[in-house]
Amino acid sequence: MKTDLFEKYAPILCGPMPPLARDPRLLMDASGHVKIYYAPFESINPAARVVLVGITPGPTQMVNGNDEARRMLLAGRPPAEVIQAAMRIGAFSGEPLRSNLIKELNHWGFHEWLGLSDSADLFRVAQHLMQTISLLRYPVFVKAHGYCGLPDMIKHPLLNKYLREHFVADIENLKHAVFVGLGPRVQQVLDRLIQERVLDPDRVAGGMLHPSGNNTFRINYLIGVRNTPVPYATNPVPYDQGRRAFRKRFLNA
Repeated sequence: MKTDLFEKYAPILCGPMPPLARDPRLLMDASGHVKIYYAPFESINPAARVVLVGITPGPTQMVNGNDEARRMLLAGRPPAEVIQAAMRIGAFSGEPLRSNLIKELNHWGFHEWLGLSDSADLFRVAQHLMQTISLLRYPVFVKAHGYCGLPDMIKHPLLNKYLREHFVADIENLKHAVFVGLGPRVQQVLDRLIQERVLDPDRVAGGMLHPSGNNTFRINYLIGVRNTPVPYATNPVPYDQGRRAFRKRFLNA
């Protein structure tokens, strides 16, 4: 695990003033309205069997990860341990985001495949089976808002640079895992990497919704009995196709 960036920003993380979301002291790079900030999310688990792929850490994840790093640094913990703790605490943190994610994973049967009683265990006693990751490793903001896929990271020079330098490189260190794209914008990028032969299509499980709070009603519909009309702007087809394919391949169901 490289710790160069961490060592650069560690004095800020544990300085007199706690870091904030979009903290100018943590600004790494910028292009117009697009800004990239540091959070210690470099930890990679080569033994992971499932990789949960988001777009980029949001403000909640950034703050939670940096706060945990600050706590660990002030306690005198070594860099590798600090980064791992920040990832563990920050990744897909906040509600209802994490609860929505666990609901989808359980509905698909990831806990059955991994031999767990509940997919929530991936964030507790079974963290060794999971890698959380983002297409853009470090928090990206457009103006004052968390990056949600626009501008297109494949076409945007700065974002494409970060995608290639970090996510694509990380694929090589996660050789035994299934990549789960969370949301259609993530899946579009994964599909592009499949076309480029960077990623093996047999290692990708697509169709899940992004677990953000904005999708809570849609997720509850998709995992429920569906005896009500389809929610507005909801297409169940990719979700159902992805779930069937996953269960057929990994659960013989």
